[in-house]
Amino acid sequence: MSDTPLEPDSPEDDTLRSEIWTTDGGSHLEMLIDSRVWSQTDTDRAKDSFCKATDMTFDALSHPPSCIGGLLCDDMRIAELNHAFRGKDSATNVLSFPEDSDMPGGPDMMSVGEIAMAAETVRREAEVEAKALIDHVTHLWVHGVLHLLGHDHEEDDEADIMEAAEISILAGMGIANPYEPASGGTASLSEIAEQV
Repeated sequence: MSDTPLEPDSPEDDTLRSEIWTTDGGSHLEMLIDSRVWSQTDTDRAKDSFCKATDMTFDALSHPPSCIGGLLCDDMRIAELNHAFRGKDSATNVLSFPEDSDMPGGPDMMSVGEIAMAAETVRREAEVEAKALIDHVTHLWVHGVLHLLGHDHEEDDEADIMEAAEISILAGMGIANPYEPASGGTASLSEIAEQV
C-alpha cells in the first residue's frame, strides 16, 4: 500500500486516499483509506491510537520498528477479501495478512504485513457491545498486529496468550479489557473468533 499511481487502464477511485503515518517509535503505517465510510475525524483518531498501539505492541514483543500496510475499507471490500483469502462469504471486522518474507517496508525497515478493517462491521460491534468506537478499533488493530507477528488463537493455549497480550497492551493505553462485556461476564478470544 503505497503512493504508487494506478495502472493506466485502472479506473481512478477518488474515494481512496493514501497516507503514511509514522509512529513515535519509528514504524510506518502505510494506510489506504476509503473516505466514503471512514470520516476524517475517525481517521485522525485512528491515526493517533494505531500509532501508539503499534509502538506498544512492538515494544511488548521486543520487535524492531517495521512497516505495516493498512486498509480502512467498507464491508463489501472486506467481504471480498474474506472470500478470496479465507473462503468465507461474509464481512468480518479485521483481517491480517502477514508477510511471507522480509519484504522491504521503507528505509532500513521490514514489512510485517497488512491489516484490513471494515467500517460498518466495527461500528455495529461497538454499538452492540456498548464500547467506544476508538477503543474497539484500537483493540482490533492490536489483534491484527499480533497476528502479523505470529500470534494466533486457533488453539485454547494460543488464544489465552494472545488475549493476555491484547489486554495488557490495551490497559497500557487506558482501554478496558475488551473481553469483559458490560454484563460482567467474559467472552474468550476463541468464542469471539467463532462469530467471525
